[in-house]
Amino acid sequence: MKTIQCGNWKIAVDTDKTKDYYQTYKINDTQANRNFAEYCKSLTEEEKAFFNAFGIDPACCNIEHMGADKKGNFPCGGYFFVCGKYLERPPEELTTPEELAENNFIDLRPDPSIYIGIFQFDFQYEDSIFNDDIPDDIPEGFICIRFWCEDMKWLLPEKPEEMMYEPPHFWEIHKIIKERILQKKAQLLILTEAKSEFMLFFEKLNIKAHPLTNDEIKKYKKEWISKFAPSDADIKKIKKHSRKYTHYLWHIFSFEILNCESEENAKIMFNQENKTACVIISNIDDIAYRLESAENITAELLEQFVDVTITASDFSWTYSKTHEEICGPYFYKK
Repeated sequence: MKTIQCGNWKIAVDTDKTKDYYQTYKINDTQANRNFAEYCKSLTEEEKAFFNAFGIDPACCNIEHMGADKKGNFPCGGYFFVCGKYLERPPEELTTPEELAENNFIDLRPDPSIYIGIFQFDFQYEDSIFNDDIPDDIPEGFICIRFWCEDMKWLLPEKPEEMMYEPPHFWEIHKIIKERILQKKAQLLILTEAKSEFMLFFEKLNIKAHPLTNDEIKKYKKEWISKFAPSDADIKKIKKHSRKYTHYLWHIFSFEILNCESEENAKIMFNQENKTACVIISNIDDIAYRLESAENITAELLEQFVDVTITASDFSWTYSKTHEEICGPYFYKK
């Protein structure tokens, strides 16, 4: 791997694996993709240097856009995937609707974007509280770079199939920004309250709890599925039911991929298990903890949570309390 510094971002990159990824990248045959590929034929030296440093084939991208306008502008964007990991990154800075209003809705926070030619690059990372932009199909061990080209032109000789709507008025933009910030603020508040609920629960039961990062949660869920999936199971089917490892692990039981104990019998067997070392995951939030001395946890006490899965650290057993009245709880032991 080599180290690349972009502004306040320091990234370890495996360019060979990144190039291998783009060798098999599937590009959809659309006007937007062809127009973007046309621009890539005449990149500036600065733009070429950026893509070469990461091992990215810039033409290998499925473009998102809003259509062309009457002046021949074609703002568009998309994602590039790079094999690597972040070594350093700028901290996220929060703001409030009130602060934005005081500044006439001008965001005065430092801009973490990297500007190269007509490209605005934004490095995406999974444990961001504002993360809603990382695609589900990002390969394991890769990072995501989102880009936007505000000044892209329509370059094809053919007419664009989609035209842009009239741009919104400035007061409509302010309203949209305010609503989005309020939504993010509410999501952050809900997540904070959920974590407080867990910590209070652990404190009352004298349990030592160590939080997992978003990256660790994602990796753990993949490991959970690999440890419990039957040898003859259709892994693609399990991934589909578990929604790319992001939601309900207990679908492996509800879809009868793995036979288990359920309802009252599941509660009884869980209560009898050794819980000296285990992991608890919220299936509705990105919250998880490694637990020590969790013997006092019972199925009855877990009823206060909406949807959780608790598993022995050695994956010898697992128990899920679901949010569905007709599903679970489920208990499985190897």
